[in-house]
Amino acid sequence: MSNKLPDSEKTAGFPKTMLIVNPKAGDGTPVRIWDELQIQLKAGGVDYDFVFTRFPGDAAGLAEKACSQGYGLVVAVGGDGTVYEVVNGLMAVPRKKRAVLGVIPCGKGGDFCRTVKIPQDVRSAVSLLSSGERSVIDAGRMSYRSNGNDRTGYFINITGLGFDAEVTDFANHVPDWIAATIGGTPVYLISLLVTYITYKERDIQLEIDGSRVRVVATSVIFANCQYFGGRMWIAPSAEPDDGLFEIVVLGAGYGDPIVDLPPGESVPPRSIGRRLLAKLRMLRNIPGVFKGKHVEDPSVIVLRGKSVKVTSADRLLVQSDGEVIGEAPFAAEVIPKAIELIVPSSCPFGR
Repeated sequence: MSNKLPDSEKTAGFPKTMLIVNPKAGDGTPVRIWDELQIQLKAGGVDYDFVFTRFPGDAAGLAEKACSQGYGLVVAVGGDGTVYEVVNGLMAVPRKKRAVLGVIPCGKGGDFCRTVKIPQDVRSAVSLLSSGERSVIDAGRMSYRSNGNDRTGYFINITGLGFDAEVTDFANHVPDWIAATIGGTPVYLISLLVTYITYKERDIQLEIDGSRVRVVATSVIFANCQYFGGRMWIAPSAEPDDGLFEIVVLGAGYGDPIVDLPPGESVPPRSIGRRLLAKLRMLRNIPGVFKGKHVEDPSVIVLRGKSVKVTSADRLLVQSDGEVIGEAPFAAEVIPKAIELIVPSSCPFGR
């Protein structure tokens, strides 16, 4: 489905804009607000065309095509998953032909927009397309396994392995009517608690900028931005324009997650009592994630690096910007100044 404004309704001075609309984002929010959204776009003098996505992954191809057709601004109308797909389409294009990214958040979480200060209010986000400033942020290039094959992709918000990916997988399978009734954050919390009951920590090998470290952890988070999971402030110090990932290692509640053992030597088993106490410590930490206080816990460590590799004998699911995409082995590297983005003048990044 696509449409084009008549020339008489276009206002000079704005880049040729393509809106990529995910009609299923936020349980159909873009469809419900579509008439109002078009009124706001016309009132702002935005010269736009639009296209609705038809299936998962479609936004990537549409974004790549928009760049090849000369659109200067590509706007993701949807949630974090839509932004993820659009970014993958933009990154498939040479930098000189890569369109600027805009976002009109209509999803359940809107976590990427929280870091870069894009308003969650649709009217304000539309206004930003004509009144905002360009900022330049990093992207992460990653490789992983999916259905037995090697895959590659890009992200600009957060990619995580382990517990958070299992939680995301559970949340993504919650029926739509439940998600629409209680909202994105409660769904994530319920998924978190259910997964928490059965999940077992993983023995993980990390290689960060060539240095190796072994950890026993529930999750390893690679953050370009700060939020995920619906307002969870998982990486409070991450900056999307500093050329580094903030790597948050969430231990299993036993204290420092780093293991000083030779490769191949098993971690000593822990008693039922210690495992139960560790679980309770993890549970106690959950509220602190929304305030960024979890990083003060001795079971959490924060590292930084430009490139990372992750291996484990255990299964490690990979989620990126709210989409479960595969599993380890996993590798990622920062691509500095990869994406131009429309942000408010108050946004501190990429100036």
